[in-house]
Amino acid sequence: MTAAVDSTTPVVASTENTTPNTTTTTEEPTKPAKLEVVSIEGVTVEEGVAKKVLKQLEYYFGDRNLPQDRFMLREVAVDNGWISLDTMLNFKRLANICNDKAQIAKIVTDGKSELLQLNEENNKIRRNPEKPLPKGTEAEKNTSNAKTVYVKGLSTDMTIDAAEQWFEEHGAMAYIKMRKDAENKFKGSVFAEFANQADCDAFLAKGELKSGDEIVTKMLRADYYKEKNQKMKDTKNEKRSAQLGDTAATAPVEVENVEYEKGLVLRVDGLEGTELTREQFKDVFEGKGLEWVTFNKGDPKANLRFAKSAMEALESVKVDGKFIVSDKELSVTLIEGDEEEAYWKESARAKAEFFQRKRKGDAGRGGRSRGVSNFSTLL
Repeated sequence: MTAAVDSTTPVVASTENTTPNTTTTTEEPTKPAKLEVVSIEGVTVEEGVAKKVLKQLEYYFGDRNLPQDRFMLREVAVDNGWISLDTMLNFKRLANICNDKAQIAKIVTDGKSELLQLNEENNKIRRNPEKPLPKGTEAEKNTSNAKTVYVKGLSTDMTIDAAEQWFEEHGAMAYIKMRKDAENKFKGSVFAEFANQADCDAFLAKGELKSGDEIVTKMLRADYYKEKNQKMKDTKNEKRSAQLGDTAATAPVEVENVEYEKGLVLRVDGLEGTELTREQFKDVFEGKGLEWVTFNKGDPKANLRFAKSAMEALESVKVDGKFIVSDKELSVTLIEGDEEEAYWKESARAKAEFFQRKRKGDAGRGGRSRGVSNFSTLL
């Protein structure tokens, strides 16, 4: 197995939805209960199993997963950070590796992980309080993005372990995410973060690489999103041109003054490199008056516009004071002043250009068109 860069940065390969397979929901954390003492006397564990278990536990409590995992965040808030081994064994990937509490306790005890702690009764585990979670600064996000790659062309039958073995030939890994389609089937592509920048740079600089007989495509994740967004924009423009013909080109519209109600727009930052979509924001704010989301997958930020107070909507969806979308804690700000005015001017300009194109398109067809959607459905 791949060795960790240091004991606080566990290597992990995971496709698991970390919400465990349990009747306990993420809305109601498990309440502390009296647990039986787990004896590890005379317990032995095969070395390969021990390495896998320790690595998986360090992933659950690690810098990458814990801040974004809604279930884990609720659990660690209940009992001073402790989570019972019974609860941990509801995670499918851990249970598939080892479902014996005594063996898991033995592994943590002998593993001497600086990240994990086991209680005296050997029935609970937590992240070492002396290893607090990083604050997730912009610099740290940029560092992570700079060594995270997109790789396509892997066999759709590839397992997590096989993917990890393939990447181990190219350097130490911090994280591997196998991307899945709507039917939860592996798409043959992954996002993978290298443990250090040098290995990432060397990987991207290598020539042709294969997975089996297939030549893989490799690039920085950020470049993948840029290309994808550009393709989406090109496709959208082509469709627009096809609908409106040569009338699609219009003179720029200048907006000098615009009236608007203040306090309706939020800005969400730190989205570059994530897989979030507009639909996920809509799901979070369902029934909260969200009118429009300005965001394309891969953009560094999003604007969310509401019918009424944006801050009231935000406070109503926070979890323990945090704004979380798809298990990711995000930074969100109410836009004000010049930024707020600029947002509304851009919105007004886009609306005016839409109707300008529509009028020209109607004129070119000799009358009003019933095939163009009302602007309010587009903005």
